[in-house]
Amino acid sequence: MKSLISLLLLCVNFVHAQDTKSSEKLLDKIVAVVNTRVISLSEIDRITATLPARKEISPMIYAEENYDRKGLLAIMIKSFIIRDKINAQGYVINDDAVESRIKMTEERLGLKRADLLVFLRGKGVTYEEYFEIIRETMEYNIFAQRIISPLISVTEQEIKNEYYRRNSTNNALAFKYNLVDFFIPEDKLVDRKDQGQFLAVLKDYQLTGKLPEEYRSLESNTLDNLNEDGLSKELAATLKKTSEGSFSAPVLLSGNLHVFYVQKKDLVESQEFLKFKDQIQNEIFMSKGKAVTGNWFDREYANYYIKNLL
Repeated sequence: MKSLISLLLLCVNFVHAQDTKSSEKLLDKIVAVVNTRVISLSEIDRITATLPARKEISPMIYAEENYDRKGLLAIMIKSFIIRDKINAQGYVINDDAVESRIKMTEERLGLKRADLLVFLRGKGVTYEEYFEIIRETMEYNIFAQRIISPLISVTEQEIKNEYYRRNSTNNALAFKYNLVDFFIPEDKLVDRKDQGQFLAVLKDYQLTGKLPEEYRSLESNTLDNLNEDGLSKELAATLKKTSEGSFSAPVLLSGNLHVFYVQKKDLVESQEFLKFKDQIQNEIFMSKGKAVTGNWFDREYANYYIKNLL
């Protein structure tokens, strides 16, 4: 009889244990599947709990100020795709490579492994988690350098335009121009006060090649590599306000009414410009990089089985 009771109790305990495990599995629900990779809610929540440390260790991956669960899931999906893509190109970050990078970091900071472990405990991160964050960071760097960077270009003119935008009120900025000078004697115009009409005629002439009879005396002249310091104060101010590919406001010079078409407008590379050139180039590159990366992932998602249940 006692043996029977013991057997029944053992069965009850076994069933209870199985029920407990089943409950745990139900609580740790699946939130996404990427090909064969299953992502659980507990993984997302663990990243949430260690997010401040992750932002400190890998700011390029965890770049946003705040993340919700969907945002962190997006990072995990992208990390899977990045690993798959760089592996296909022959870049595999194995454990030895990660360990080597960690040792380099320790040497650079003058830390021993025990110091690193104390630091990680203080941040609430296990060494295993840190190890994988470093792996993903190394993979992301390869992805950025080998896949995204070749898709981005920053022209010299973009750098100059951005520098000018930031310093447009700086009178010390100087330009070099390629211009087409359209001019007509003022006394040939019927209404000399309506200089705006001259500009309208030129814009129409650019499109149709036709001129009203009144403007048959129109002449033009091409001026290349014209330095700003060789211009009159009035003309320099007018051209400075005129964008590349646009007509200037009319300017009266020596009895002739002039309108200048700005074919090219180059910022003269002053020492001040050269000082900030690399910084501006990097900022433009990063700005473009964000958009290019987003577009790249939008295209790549179609190449994977992605089931998002969050």
